[in-house]
Amino acid sequence: MPVTVEDRGGAATLMVASLFLLGTWPALLTLLERRGRLPQHTYLDYSVTNLLAAVLLAVAFGQPGESRPGLPSFFTQLSQMQDNWPSALMAMAGGLFLSLGNLVSQYAWAFAGLSVTNIICSSMTVVIGTTINYFLDGRINRAEILFPGVVCFLIAVFLGAAVHSSNAKDDEQKRLLGIKNI
Repeated sequence: MPVTVEDRGGAATLMVASLFLLGTWPALLTLLERRGRLPQHTYLDYSVTNLLAAVLLAVAFGQPGESRPGLPSFFTQLSQMQDNWPSALMAMAGGLFLSLGNLVSQYAWAFAGLSVTNIICSSMTVVIGTTINYFLDGRINRAEILFPGVVCFLIAVFLGAAVHSSNAKDDEQKRLLGIKNI
């Protein structure tokens, strides 16, 4: 039988549990990095663990056991998904692109630093996502409201790139003058 949280106490308990689990992630990253593990490889571990956890939760909480009228089991639903394959493939492609984007941002973080990478990646996500969503369903979107915000994010991308370029030049000048970074 599927698990559904129907009261505030259960919802609050799940939120506290998720905050605890999310809070342990940076500590585990720090521990692994101190032992020589690269952050880029840690993201790969994170992705594989997410996949395994999703499969485990889907099987455990996705109506296990026998199918009943109105409540098909998880595997029955999975086998009957053939009517909706285009949507399922689009969702899988979206997940693949999200994972690739996160992996690329991990490598960018290692080379350019967190402050620059975070601004550029977040802003590009907003710019690309908003633009694609606008053209996918232009009937409900209002360009005069959406695109000034998108332009602001696009400006943030260029400013972030300029900051990175400026920092790289400063570091090169310090290196040539023999000044050590503090």
